[in-house]
Amino acid sequence: MSINASETGPIVRLAPGDTPPPAAFAVVIRPGDPVPTSRPQRLLLEISLDALERDDAVAVFEAVRPHGVLLQDCRGRADLQAAAVALGVIEAEGERAEGSFAIIAALGGSPVSFLGGERLSGASERLIALVLDEDALAAALGLPAEAARSISPAIIMARGAIVLQAADAGVPCFWSLPSRETNEDVLKRLRQAARENGFRNVLVQTSAQWIALRDVSGLD
Repeated sequence: MSINASETGPIVRLAPGDTPPPAAFAVVIRPGDPVPTSRPQRLLLEISLDALERDDAVAVFEAVRPHGVLLQDCRGRADLQAAAVALGVIEAEGERAEGSFAIIAALGGSPVSFLGGERLSGASERLIALVLDEDALAAALGLPAEAARSISPAIIMARGAIVLQAADAGVPCFWSLPSRETNEDVLKRLRQAARENGFRNVLVQTSAQWIALRDVSGLD
């Protein structure tokens, strides 16, 4: 699945009943959620590696007909490669063309993702973007207060590491907005800060967030 520098919109988690925003880089739903009637240009299924490798994965993909996956809690190169193999099996069993399913890898649930010098570049041609799931990383580090993140050396290191990994792999990276934040001004400041610090855009967690970010420039 091709991407280019003009695709500057956010990744949006879609709640049941919501209409996909047209400017989104990708729209994400979870297994069991209704498939939007108006299909976006890139519909992704948010799923774990374990779920991808289950026997019922083909049926899940047939029901949703996604363009790819948002891979939850990707720990690194091995998980990315395992997901690519699992998607190849799903394509073969579902009679889909090889390479049909793309991967956006979300890192953060496992701090080990940011340790060592393991590169994601070249791990899979399916990879089209990286996401820093900072909520998950903060929880793993025991940083429940969102204010603590901006001064946490570990969080700052992870932000830099994922930007460098994405640049090395030649794909954009996205910063996941704090799930509990709803203030419009704060959300806009966070999005702007993410862009200024090397992220293509943000991952919008809730309907309230993407509605708040629909300003005169849309969701670009």
